[in-house]
Amino acid sequence: MSRLPRELENLARMLAYILGRRPDEFGLVLEAGGWVQIKQLLQALHEEPGYTRTRREDLERLAALASPPVLEATGERVRSLNPPAPELRREPAGPLPSSLYLAISPKIHSQVWEQGLKPQPGRELILARTPEMARRLGKRRANAPVLATVAAQAAGRKGLDFQAYGEELFLTAAAIPREFLTLPGPPKELPQPKAAAKPKAPPTPGTVLLDLPQMLTGKPEKGKRRDEAAWKSGARALRKKQGKRGK
Repeated sequence: MSRLPRELENLARMLAYILGRRPDEFGLVLEAGGWVQIKQLLQALHEEPGYTRTRREDLERLAALASPPVLEATGERVRSLNPPAPELRREPAGPLPSSLYLAISPKIHSQVWEQGLKPQPGRELILARTPEMARRLGKRRANAPVLATVAAQAAGRKGLDFQAYGEELFLTAAAIPREFLTLPGPPKELPQPKAAAKPKAPPTPGTVLLDLPQMLTGKPEKGKRRDEAAWKSGARALRKKQGKRGK
């Protein structure tokens, strides 16, 4: 390999191990041809001491400067050239683990609680052998992921197909029914407090408030406490006055 800056040499060795030997150890599942999304690779790198500041530009520099080439980057993906990516997908050797783990986003907690786990169209569910790896993957999607335990052996006996990926991960394109999941219940939604009634605005200075019901009928508006004799005498006086005008 041609002489590279020290930081790129260290990065080249790290990527040779991650992409060329053990992507599963870092929670990565390579696409066909050994490709991985740059965003996913950087998330994994940033969890490792000494690589928390690695950027996309560092990957592109390594791909451009190393001779012979050790890395290929195109668009949003990258892959190892030296060594080439391993083929880690295989049928499980022996029985499945009794439990596998996946940490979900709180946004889908209620949905998974009611309906089970469902992969996105064209994708697979990535399950971890240990809770620690599941939480590591979950934190790449949410700050406080919720751990779900999958009864893998029981699900396998019901016909769900799982593939091993390296030593740490398992993959399935099947939906996992709720009966095979153990997870904490979703938080209950608290009732929303009723909005307080807006106070009526005080009348503008100089405004005269008219009591229309009383003006039209001679009776006070319903609900107001008035002396009944007072409004009756007022009504009689009004009729007498109108009668005199009519003469």
